Amino acid sequence: MNIGNNNKYRSPMPEENCPPSSAEHKDIDEVYRLTLNNPPTEEDFQSHIESGKKFPPGLECVAASVSVFKDKEDAERQKKKIPVFKNKGYISKGSIQSNTGVIVESSKSSHIDWWIQRGQTVHQYFK
Repeated sequence: MNIGNNNKYRSPMPEENCPPSSAEHKDIDEVYRLTLNNPPTEEDFQSHIESGKKFPPGLECVAASVSVFKDKEDAERQKKKIPVFKNKGYISKGSIQSNTGVIVESSKSSHIDWWIQRGQTVHQYFK
């Protein structure tokens, strides 16, 4: 799959159907993000693609998004599973502003994929 630099979103993206048509602009008052900094910095809100992290083939669109959780317990479970966050990570609480990008909420958990638009910074909404 080709990953191009879509002008609308911050992260390089797959060229087709990303974000998915089900993605929507939505305000969510309370979400949780795993971060390495406290308080969080803009670097804590990079997609896997932006930060050069590996991801499974076929998941390019998800890798172009940023993960947050509506349920703090889900964030805590993820923190225990991911080695880099297990020992030195934080759970930052914040909000999604509808003007910062689009989201898809999981039907199976409180996980949210968030595609942040180019020119937007979001770390200031978290602490």
